[in-house]
Amino acid sequence: KLKERQERQERPPVGRPDEAGRFPVLRKASPAGTAPWLLPATPSAAAITADEAVLGGLQLRAASVSGPSHRSRGVPRQDAYRIGQDSAGGHLVVAVADGMSDSEHSDVGAVAAVIALVNTLRELLDRGVPLQRINVREVFLAAARQMYGAAEQRGWTADEVRAVALAAVIPARPDPDGVRRCWLGAIGDVSAWRLVHRHWERLIGDEKGGLDPSAVAHFLPHDVEHLPYGVVEMGPGEVMALTTDGVADAFALGPDAQQWFAERWRQPPPVGAFLLDVGFEQAQLHDDRTAVVVWCGDTPGTAAKGRQR
Repeated sequence: KLKERQERQERPPVGRPDEAGRFPVLRKASPAGTAPWLLPATPSAAAITADEAVLGGLQLRAASVSGPSHRSRGVPRQDAYRIGQDSAGGHLVVAVADGMSDSEHSDVGAVAAVIALVNTLRELLDRGVPLQRINVREVFLAAARQMYGAAEQRGWTADEVRAVALAAVIPARPDPDGVRRCWLGAIGDVSAWRLVHRHWERLIGDEKGGLDPSAVAHFLPHDVEHLPYGVVEMGPGEVMALTTDGVADAFALGPDAQQWFAERWRQPPPVGAFLLDVGFEQAQLHDDRTAVVVWCGDTPGTAAKGRQR
């Protein structure tokens, strides 16, 4: 116990005082974080993108930032996200993808995946398919087809556009009991989280482990069989974050890092501040980072505590 107390005392606090317009530092600044941003050799998606939106009782902030290991070498951002709604405006539809670093054109694959995931879910919702009847394989198979097509059009192999992905459907308004029943489906280590007090509870997405934490066992477009999915209940005032591992790895730094993000995202921040949060600096965390955070902005009442089933 004495050793644990000493380690806590020696550990620097998470989150240094913000400097206007700069990415905040969590524990230790990274030299790569201040390296020049180099242009990719060929035109590609922007290194930074962000969004803010309101739908019904939902507030949304989204941002994706090229990580230091990519922007310092002129590698395109391999993360992607897409947000939309069904035709009736009754559901928010979100997809997040992370292109695999050893796949040469995974940035194109990630973009193709999120477009197909959102479009397919919109079509299902517009046809009146209930959330609990959504076929996760149908949804992710559509993404795989889009990725195969993108590769074929460019003369690439499917292995060159590999990515992992997550999709979510969140009702714009809660049920009469105040609870939103949200659909989640995923492949790989892209993950969804719920803010519980001052820490983040994983809802879906593979945890890292093994001898090589960067290794991914299941990914698109090759695998459409290993697809965890389910319905998650979100109560009034609760917060859900959909992230690539660039953000999830920061959560894994420990309770103090989780609390830092919890405080920053307890309420919807200005979109510029949210973008800076997602672009945080931390030694040894150099991957692209993406987060789409959704706040259930209804007044908290007597709704049951959210839970997964």
